[in-house]
Amino acid sequence: MKKILGGIAILLLMIVLLYLMVRDYYVLHEEVQQASVQIVTLLKMTLWAFMFGILMEWRGLWNLVRGRFHLNWLLLIPTILLSVVVFIPRIYWIDWYQVSQNFYPNVFLLPDIHMILTVFAGTMLVRSFSTRY
Repeated sequence: MKKILGGIAILLLMIVLLYLMVRDYYVLHEEVQQASVQIVTLLKMTLWAFMFGILMEWRGLWNLVRGRFHLNWLLLIPTILLSVVVFIPRIYWIDWYQVSQNFYPNVFLLPDIHMILTVFAGTMLVRSFSTRY
């Protein structure tokens, strides 16, 4: 019964995070139309996606809460680097690299790929501390 309730709680939290991401997306869309994009909105969307990635690894997260963890440095270092990079708002990527056809800046410029990388960074963070991996 505890496993079922825990799974339902994780699922509800993930739905809440998706709701928050969609809500902030519409706020961001309105800000773009008014030409006044707030960096806070971009950071909140990134944070919600990062937390979603953490919740995707709910078993590893549960092991961390119970004190069962093992630090995997080979996974932690790229996770920290990716996390730092994905939390840089897209506005700065445009300022630094402008819109171009180069692969590197476009990875962080396109919103869909940016969200995928953010969720991936959250998942990797839990895996870098989990005993299962």
